[in-house]
Amino acid sequence: MQFIECFDLQINNEIIALRSMSAWLGKACESLAVPDEIARDLDVCANEAVANVIFYAYEDDDSHSINMRLELKDQKLIFTIEDDGIAFDPFKAILSESYDKIGDITIGGFGIKLIRSLVNECSYDRFNSKNIMNLVFHLCPTSPISIPGENSPFLTSCNY
Repeated sequence: MQFIECFDLQINNEIIALRSMSAWLGKACESLAVPDEIARDLDVCANEAVANVIFYAYEDDDSHSINMRLELKDQKLIFTIEDDGIAFDPFKAILSESYDKIGDITIGGFGIKLIRSLVNECSYDRFNSKNIMNLVFHLCPTSPISIPGENSPFLTSCNY
């Protein structure tokens, strides 16, 4: 049987809630012994993704809940965001191009590009009128290796 550690958080669609989300992520990552570099990348991606939900997912000014889960499973740190906003798959969005001059830059797409560059896996699904985004960070990117003479025939080697 596999043991999965997970942490859940629900915030309202208010930008000030990002502070409490970052604090929650920091404590959860510390509890899970997530390497600092991955914890920082997770915080950047979470802030970008959840800010996009807060700013763009709702067509009204009502209060909405954004649910998040952080779980450690099979050496993968999985961050899930669930919201009831308008359907939008950020991973099918057309990304902004690179530009030579700052005046040529248009708004949109850079946050998604940043997220894609920092995570190992990402996915989107729409289920029961909810957007579900998963951002996955591999805690141990290398496969198990065999080390002769050790008690266990396979040891996992991680490079951080």
